[in-house]
Amino acid sequence: MHDLSALTQKQMAARLGVSQALVSRALSGRAGEIRASRETVEKICRMAEEWNYQPSVTALALLGAPTRTIGVVVKNFDDPYFGRLIGALQALARGRKHSLLLTGPSKEDLSGLQRHRVDAVIFAGSDFLPEGPVKFERVIQIGTGTVFPGATQIHMDEESGIGEIADYLAGLGHREIGFVCREAKTNRRRAEILRKSLRERGFSVRESAFVSFAGDDGMAAERAVETFLGLARMPTAVIAAEDSIALALLRALHEAGLRVPQDISVAGIDDIPASAQAIPPLTTLRQPISEMAAAAFHSIADRQQKTVSIPGKLMVRSSCAPFRSHKKIQ
Repeated sequence: MHDLSALTQKQMAARLGVSQALVSRALSGRAGEIRASRETVEKICRMAEEWNYQPSVTALALLGAPTRTIGVVVKNFDDPYFGRLIGALQALARGRKHSLLLTGPSKEDLSGLQRHRVDAVIFAGSDFLPEGPVKFERVIQIGTGTVFPGATQIHMDEESGIGEIADYLAGLGHREIGFVCREAKTNRRRAEILRKSLRERGFSVRESAFVSFAGDDGMAAERAVETFLGLARMPTAVIAAEDSIALALLRALHEAGLRVPQDISVAGIDDIPASAQAIPPLTTLRQPISEMAAAAFHSIADRQQKTVSIPGKLMVRSSCAPFRSHKKIQ
């Protein structure tokens, strides 16, 4: 394939000895309107492919045509979950010959995005709305909870997924199950889902084993272990609201002299890349990232407003083990 990124429709017309209008119609699939010959149209399309022709986004915008550009507003660039999601979206965009414009959720970020004419905007993240009024014709939100008005929502089915974790731990013999999270709306919702799941399965919910703290993951994990050690009866298994907290919990438990999974089992939610490399590897609920990204592109194409709920996948690793009567470490 030739690489001539500056190739224009005018240059293509000159090379082929046809009008620029015919080139434009052929590349937009409208050559039949002027009864152009199939042979000529094929020559134009073949040259466009051979020379890697890329239409001007500015020109497409002025014509009111799709720009094949999608804005992606990311809630938190520091969270490894969003790195995987962006990667999945970029792979799909490349395959569909689209471009992505990435930005954050601040008023300044969105002001910059609104200067571009994008075909759609994807809000990546749960329970967040952009700062200030924004106007986008087509919005998809990948995440749970609060949704941008008029947006199509795509998210993991957390109720079935957290229920699957509860079933797995129950199958290992655990009845004393705790929960650890940082203060956040998303995490509080996951705690409520777990409470409901445990009650539906006939288990009691000990509120003293459901702990939530302000601060970063490490601080939350350390305070959680301190709390558990202060209980008359420790949970035998703990679910963390996010993998990043679960990984910090593995370290905090180790420093406290507790062995995972011999003394206590630990599970997480999200399946970030580091989870499989932890010691021990973390049992976790994998977010259906590829499926959610594909659903977002499908929603952009069909323009239907609906909620899409996709099951997660329980990744069973060695941070969980069958219940055994454990001694409390002083």
